[in-house]
Amino acid sequence: MPKNASAPQNIVGGGSPPPMFLPSRRSLIWLLSVRLIVATTLFFGALIIQAATSTILPLNGLYILVLLTFALSLVFLLLLVTRLSPKVQMVAQLVGDIGIITGFVYVTGGLYSPFSFLYLTVIIVAAIILRGGGFLFAGLSAIVYGILVDVMVFRLIPLPPNLSGERYPLPTSHILLQLLIHVVGFMLVAALVSHLGESLRTTSTRLQEQQERARQFAALAHHVVQSIGSGLIAADLEARVLYLNPSAAKILHIPEPSSMVGRHIAEAVPLKGINWHTILQPGAPLVQHRLEALLVESNIHLGLSIGPLNDDSGTRVGYIVSFQDLSEIERVRRRERLKDRMAALGEMTVRVAHEIKNPLASISGSAQMLASKNGMDLTTRRLLKIVIDESKRLSKTIDSFLNSARPHQLNRRMVDVAELLKDHVALLKGANGASERCEVSLTAEDPLHVSADPDLLRQVFWNLSQNALQAMPNGGRLEISAVRRKESAILRWTDTGEGMDEALKAKAFEPFVTTRPHGTGLGLALVYTLINEHDGTVEIESRPGHGTTVTVVLPYAGRM
Repeated sequence: MPKNASAPQNIVGGGSPPPMFLPSRRSLIWLLSVRLIVATTLFFGALIIQAATSTILPLNGLYILVLLTFALSLVFLLLLVTRLSPKVQMVAQLVGDIGIITGFVYVTGGLYSPFSFLYLTVIIVAAIILRGGGFLFAGLSAIVYGILVDVMVFRLIPLPPNLSGERYPLPTSHILLQLLIHVVGFMLVAALVSHLGESLRTTSTRLQEQQERARQFAALAHHVVQSIGSGLIAADLEARVLYLNPSAAKILHIPEPSSMVGRHIAEAVPLKGINWHTILQPGAPLVQHRLEALLVESNIHLGLSIGPLNDDSGTRVGYIVSFQDLSEIERVRRRERLKDRMAALGEMTVRVAHEIKNPLASISGSAQMLASKNGMDLTTRRLLKIVIDESKRLSKTIDSFLNSARPHQLNRRMVDVAELLKDHVALLKGANGASERCEVSLTAEDPLHVSADPDLLRQVFWNLSQNALQAMPNGGRLEISAVRRKESAILRWTDTGEGMDEALKAKAFEPFVTTRPHGTGLGLALVYTLINEHDGTVEIESRPGHGTTVTVVLPYAGRM
């Protein structure tokens, strides 16, 4: 592969395969199989000829060569299980084939043999599989053939039985012409096949490189689609799902992605207030759609982008829908909006408090002075008492609001949250009220250290526990837990109370939001402010009739 393709190789974990037409076990087995087929065909052909004629033909030499071919094939087969180089085995097989072919040429007439063309098969195979092997085996075949003809012409070996003595010796010019024809033929075939083999080898190598590159980039594209955090769905022109990636299945809570293939996209992504049939009308022009909506069942906030899926020619063949879960982004937005709102309220509170508390103190003091005078009837005293009590209640409310809105002076130190919660639960169980009707349990990882103001944390714990208990007027179960997750301390209050709907949950941390007749709605606002000042976060999970879970996350500060 080229150097610039190294990145995809590293990603998919593969490299270029070896070029084709090099010696390998597969090519060795192929050559061995062809040899056995040819030898078997010759053997049974000789038997048929022998059986079809009454004349006894001199085929003993042929039978011996066929058996020798089988024996050599067995040896080559045994060599396959060794660690001998495939190139060495290939050369050995081709040399053995030249020997066998020379034997066939000898028993069938030598210079007159019709089987001398079999040398060309060895030359062709060598030229294709072994680089430069065509000329090498062409030369070897010419030398062996020339030696065979010479020893037969000069009677250095006995002539085969089917060859009459009158046919030898031949004129020297005729012998030289036959040898020249064979040598030139061998070399021409070697040159031609070597050229074609080299071209085929180069073309094959390039093709395999292109195929490997295409496979790698296809694998890369597949890995990218599988790995991206955004959900991705491909649909056909009928808006039937063709593919969805793992992130899409995770966001949509689909345990088996393949179960959605073939279904309408409205079943895979059911959105509140969105009609998929209107957006994806067959044949209608499609523009890029961007929208935000909630999933029907889970209320997950999705941001979607819908566009056409085109083929190489630009023809639309379907739709592509990409989407992200915006729930966390929306939570961050809400936290930022709430933080800004609390900051604005804090500034306003400082100004308004003085404008209210001073006149309120004057009203309360005047009412107390009037109530202390003699001669006042009971009705007047009762009305003055109401003025005094309501003034005190209003002053207490203003103090609570100031406490939740203004920045606190933190006295940070290393605190074991588990110990604080144990003391808190003991105090909660000992107090009168709702805790007597509810079961309170604590599960805490001990120790669990954070850097915090212990007094302010106790205030947070008390507010959260009181809210949970008051949400269970008929009794229930409150589970408090504290565990470490990586570099955070996770604290949870889970009750089995009335729960909250989405509208109330979205405003839960805002001041004066309450469901109790005499509540101030400042408890959770104070919790939010205190946890935020400790560099933590607080979240609410709730459904009407299924209880509420409040999760507080504080930075973990290690162990003492």
